[in-house]
Amino acid sequence: MDKKSEIALERRRSAPQPEESSSPAPTATATLEAPPPTPAAPLGDGWWMYHGGPQHGGYVSDSDITAANAAQLQTLYTIQLGGPVLSVPAVTDGFVYVGVANYHDTQDGTGNGGALHKIELASGTIVATFSWNLGQDNEDIHSFTGMGTTPAVTSDRVYFGAFNGKFYCLDKETLNLVWSTDLRNPDTKHNQPVSNINGVAAGYPPAVMWSSPVFNADGSRLYVGCGEGENPQMYSFVFCLDAASGDVVWIYCTNLFCTNDVNAPNVLPEQAVPVIPPPAPFSIFKGEPIVMGCSVWGSIAYDAESDRIYCPTGNQQPEPDGNWQPGQPVKPELPSPGFSNGLLSLDAATGQFHAFFQVPPDSNYRDSDFDIDVGSSPVIFDDAGQKAVAIPCKNGSLFILDPDTLTLRRTRQLLPKMNDGTQIPTVDPHPVDSNLDPHVSNDVSNATPGENYSGAFNTPAFYPGSDDNPQTISPRIFVALGGPNYHSPSPGIDYETTPFMRAVDAATLDDAWPLDGGDPPKYTKPFIHDDANGIYAGMYQTAGESGLSSPAVVNDVVVCTTSKISIYAFDVRDGTLLWHDDMGMQTDGYNGGYGYCLGAAVCKNYVVAGALVFGRDGGVLRIYGLPTPQASA
Repeated sequence: MDKKSEIALERRRSAPQPEESSSPAPTATATLEAPPPTPAAPLGDGWWMYHGGPQHGGYVSDSDITAANAAQLQTLYTIQLGGPVLSVPAVTDGFVYVGVANYHDTQDGTGNGGALHKIELASGTIVATFSWNLGQDNEDIHSFTGMGTTPAVTSDRVYFGAFNGKFYCLDKETLNLVWSTDLRNPDTKHNQPVSNINGVAAGYPPAVMWSSPVFNADGSRLYVGCGEGENPQMYSFVFCLDAASGDVVWIYCTNLFCTNDVNAPNVLPEQAVPVIPPPAPFSIFKGEPIVMGCSVWGSIAYDAESDRIYCPTGNQQPEPDGNWQPGQPVKPELPSPGFSNGLLSLDAATGQFHAFFQVPPDSNYRDSDFDIDVGSSPVIFDDAGQKAVAIPCKNGSLFILDPDTLTLRRTRQLLPKMNDGTQIPTVDPHPVDSNLDPHVSNDVSNATPGENYSGAFNTPAFYPGSDDNPQTISPRIFVALGGPNYHSPSPGIDYETTPFMRAVDAATLDDAWPLDGGDPPKYTKPFIHDDANGIYAGMYQTAGESGLSSPAVVNDVVVCTTSKISIYAFDVRDGTLLWHDDMGMQTDGYNGGYGYCLGAAVCKNYVVAGALVFGRDGGVLRIYGLPTPQASA
């Protein structure tokens, strides 16, 4: 739970809690035979969905951008969107498709809504906008009302989920509404029986979608998570929708029903289904799950060869209360119950459970870390001829998993330690009673249960390597570090020791960039420190600057954005800083500022990124490109 959530929930502690009930077996088993899919339009190209494709590799090779010319990138357009951007844009067929989190130009003038813009790359012109009002409906726990997902753009449609609990399908050319399916309230027209509104009247946050949609191989079906990990009364679900109609094909509840068994698809908690019996193929579980929370708030990844989806899961509810003392044999309420803090694998056709991996407590930076949910999306990649899944965690570790069993192949803690293996006091500090004193010793942090704000909150990028002469470049994984920058215990990372992006060899997880031999060691190339001209940019240069973002790789260049609201291009070989730009200013805040750029999209010779910034309607979109002539996107 982040600090804003913590503050908000502190005001809700007096809200009535649901009565506990037993957990008998489900009253019926779900139908596992998948209905025939509706034929779909061809899928998109370019950066057509989150992280470039269903496997979320974040790698682009059909571009002229390389380490040799990245320094020539220039700002082509700076565009006001009427609100902040809390997602990575989609870029395809000459247009940018980007959502706004709080749209100011709603029809009623309240700004209580959202929008999706279509922007021409060649001119920077907004050519179409689809917007919606919330009216009296609830905003999300961070006071966002629009959307925070990357749309998926096929040959004729645009798909995305929003903070109002609705999933939208628009016409690609006009952005006119084709269909929408309500995933928060029952939507009988689309075979959606779930009412996921528990606790909202008592002040807890509503079910929303932070999960960007992903498609199966033929584009006939899409997958998205909807829930709210900070509401202890709310359920969490993975939905499979028919891409042509918006009808629900199957639903999987990520709140485990029985300790000694896994959930079956299409079995729904009785309290979440107002009309019983529900329509086919759904059945009812009579009782309460053993744990709430476990929301899928990262984007789901899809593997066509196995026809499986991989769903990252967040923290359980109720959250750990830190009732733990050093020296006890068990970590602070970890391992956690149910499908929490991990990665869930399901059959894409039927929703049948396949495997689950939970973040092991011994991978934490500190034994006292207990809030270690997974906000990243998994990356499916080639691991020396074998398929693998990479997933990082808020606790600072990166995990490489077997895609079939989700068993652990190898792992590394990415947050720095001293050369003798001891922790660094300023990394992942746990002050007592939210003390703002930044000087917290290792002894105090290790004896004070708390959340790790310093780890990885977003999706890695995979570079497949190159055998091109004169230098062979090994496959490598790039993981942004540092999380948000507004928490009182840890307002940003310890920039003097911690890089805002770690570059590791995919085979060994050792650092892929040269280190300086210091204590702790730091990268030698990814910064500019020019005292004569007062230029300081890149890693280790700006207090608190963190990587709450998803890096992207184009040829031999890796692009990373940060909480400074800056964008950087580095050489994948050694980390040399090639180019950078400041997109805007952070908002004011008692911890020094608040701002986001959650990552860039790369399509042909364009780099596109949106941000939450101070002024400018709270948001900005920038289109960067190589000097003309440019290849069309």
